[in-house]
Amino acid sequence: MSTPFLIEPDELREEMRTKPLLVIDAGTPSAYAAAHLPGALQLSTYHCFAPDTADAGMAAFVEEVTARYAAVSLARDRPVIVYEQDTGMRAAREVWILEYLGHRDVRMLHGGMNAWRAAGGAITDEPATAVPALFVPVVAQRTMIGAEELLAGLGRPGRVIIDVRNTLEYAGRDDTPCCARRGHVPGARRIEWTEFLDDGLYKSPAAIRALLGSRGIRDGDELVVYCHRGARSANTYYALRHAGYARVRNFIGSWHEWSARTAFPVES
Repeated sequence: MSTPFLIEPDELREEMRTKPLLVIDAGTPSAYAAAHLPGALQLSTYHCFAPDTADAGMAAFVEEVTARYAAVSLARDRPVIVYEQDTGMRAAREVWILEYLGHRDVRMLHGGMNAWRAAGGAITDEPATAVPALFVPVVAQRTMIGAEELLAGLGRPGRVIIDVRNTLEYAGRDDTPCCARRGHVPGARRIEWTEFLDDGLYKSPAAIRALLGSRGIRDGDELVVYCHRGARSANTYYALRHAGYARVRNFIGSWHEWSARTAFPVES
């Protein structure tokens, strides 16, 4: 089922014939070199961190990623499709960043390259050529929450913080080298990001709502998601919107930022 942020392979095949799409392969360079969608450009901001979600920090982050997008013909009025091997964290983070930057029409290929191949979509190993274009971001603050706002609202009724990392990370028993402190945001509930997926696709809206209901989360709750640096949480952000939740925000700084702020409380 296509949505404002998801597109299915058959619909994409039709749009590639009728619209001036910009198709972005957000996977690894090696995967792109082996096979990709015709005309797709390889681009990923996966390693661009947002270590400070205060205004100045986010302004620097916006400047960094905007320069990368402008180099590949991205413009706010040109439809963008992003994909990787399946419905993964890299593509979701790319779509989330573009939505945050105010792009009008950006979608993720549901099921990624695997679903595209299964639907009989064409592939190639011929690289596409990028042409720079002017891209002026208009930030959509509604999609994100910063560390200071999250801290100020800890325990706020109706706000549920969801930690989508694995069990060891949540418990503070991981060995992530870039984080001096380990554990989770106080009061956060853990639902691992893979629980929203089934065989590389998002579960049905009904299944996702049942999953959240089983964890005591109500339909009207405001949902804040985070992980280590905002990629797995971006994937869950779209899973929740796919399920019809209207009040969802991504903490893009995630644990990387929270753990570095030594005055912030930690649970483990």
